[in-house]
Amino acid sequence: MLCLQAQGLGLRQFRRVYDLEVDVSNGASGEWGYRAGPSDEMKQEIGQVVINHALCDPPLLDLFVTLSGVSAATAYILIQSLNLKAGGMTKAILDMAKAKQPPINSELNARLSKAIGEYRKLSLLRNEVAHWQWTPSPEGVQAAQATNIMRRNSDDSAFAKEFSLHSLKQLSVGLITTFSALSLFAGLIQHPDIPEQALVKVFANLDAISIKVNEALLSLPEPSAEELP
Repeated sequence: MLCLQAQGLGLRQFRRVYDLEVDVSNGASGEWGYRAGPSDEMKQEIGQVVINHALCDPPLLDLFVTLSGVSAATAYILIQSLNLKAGGMTKAILDMAKAKQPPINSELNARLSKAIGEYRKLSLLRNEVAHWQWTPSPEGVQAAQATNIMRRNSDDSAFAKEFSLHSLKQLSVGLITTFSALSLFAGLIQHPDIPEQALVKVFANLDAISIKVNEALLSLPEPSAEELP
């Protein structure tokens, strides 16, 4: 095992992030590798977080198109010309939903506002998970620190957060349930003639399914090392 430490490269302040361990024991057979970032299970969940976050883009676009009343082609032009990012688009969606005539069902509007608020909160965590610098997980531990070297504490140290495999799963499940809610609401807003009693049943089903998904995916025990492929 060859250890390449940042301290020896004149990068001591970044040592925890950039130390590399390269296995050269089987170098002759071409089996090379390195250790960087958290555990493999956490890396897999980070990928799921990124995937689930990206899934929210289509329903957000559908909401923007429906509420603006313009064609999809015109909506694309507006988004590109105004350089609308997620923050600007979600604000526009909420503003247009409030101003829409005839008014959107009050419960639907409230749920849309809550879902977008949840999306914004989860997006901040997604950005930390996807863009910050990860330290290696301690041996046998499903947790690691992510550091933002562009953000400083009062003592001039880099800002860091601790994430666990469970907290990453909470984030990915939160994003997939938010995606489901946004997709549902985007479809419902396109049909303002749906009876209120039908909406009540739809919302009750959504709540029940979301609870079951959270219970099923967040209460399962982690697989042992022997069970992992």
